[in-house]
Amino acid sequence: MTLTIGSILPAEETPGPRGELLVVVGAPGEESYVEPFERTSAAWVKAGKAAGLNTHVIGDETDKAETHVIHREQLQQWLTDQHTTGSHLLWLVFVGHGTYDGRQAKINLVGQDVSAVEMRQWLAPIQRPMVIVHGGSASAPFVNALSASDRIIVTATENGNEINYARFGERFALAITNPDSDIDRDGQISVLEAFVSAAINTEIFYDENGRLSTEHALIDDNGDGRGTPFDWFNGTRLSKQAETEKAQPDGDRARLLSLIPSPEEQAMTDAQRLERAALESEVKDLRARKSELSEEEYYHQLESIFRQLSRVYVPSNDTSVDER
Repeated sequence: MTLTIGSILPAEETPGPRGELLVVVGAPGEESYVEPFERTSAAWVKAGKAAGLNTHVIGDETDKAETHVIHREQLQQWLTDQHTTGSHLLWLVFVGHGTYDGRQAKINLVGQDVSAVEMRQWLAPIQRPMVIVHGGSASAPFVNALSASDRIIVTATENGNEINYARFGERFALAITNPDSDIDRDGQISVLEAFVSAAINTEIFYDENGRLSTEHALIDDNGDGRGTPFDWFNGTRLSKQAETEKAQPDGDRARLLSLIPSPEEQAMTDAQRLERAALESEVKDLRARKSELSEEEYYHQLESIFRQLSRVYVPSNDTSVDER
């Protein structure tokens, strides 16, 4: 299998912001949810600024003094105002509660709510790479509705019936910039690393409090609208396989994309990133065929790919690379 990355990879550095981040803070409903919503929103704003993104918030504290705020219209207008094409990433984050009535999933806003179907319609004109994070309850149906090529979608739940308050969203907001989330220790936190780390920390919360987990996070980055559970990953490597060929696991794109790329990542060209992605896909396929090969042949092929990967990171005129 050859991995096609497309424009989900970070564009080469250009003047101005690296992309846009919209944080939508929903209606808390109860006073006890105000503080965690504010913490989550603040974490995203801090991360967005550190990443050099144009950052905008709908539903922040400045709205509390307004008596007729229509967040639904603000959200739709903000999306309408975005460039529909280009390589700069658009991050769309929802902080709050969600609902599901067996037919429609919605995000709870101040004023009229917004359904997954409506969001799909509003996002349809935007053909830019996107990362969509819905950290609230009943968020899984948004995977089915919004999945598309060049989109990474993260949800707190694995189905619409997980309707209790979701804690994953706040943990993801913190994980996206937390060095402890850097599982492979490459100096940057990928979306996949943040997803796995946040989901594990969410499970720890339920275990430590002796409670049954009521949320199970999903990630979708291959456009098939199915999503892959967090417990399919051991670190950032898949530890389970789908039962049918139609249900392809996710993670390949999310593994390569970071909110704040490392200096080494930023120095790479698009051509280098594409070559790296193709070679890493070869490693993944080779590991899947390990049982079909002799030990000698397996490690011979693995070494060959790793040597090619080393040349992606080290300039060709660097004689320190062993060319045997």
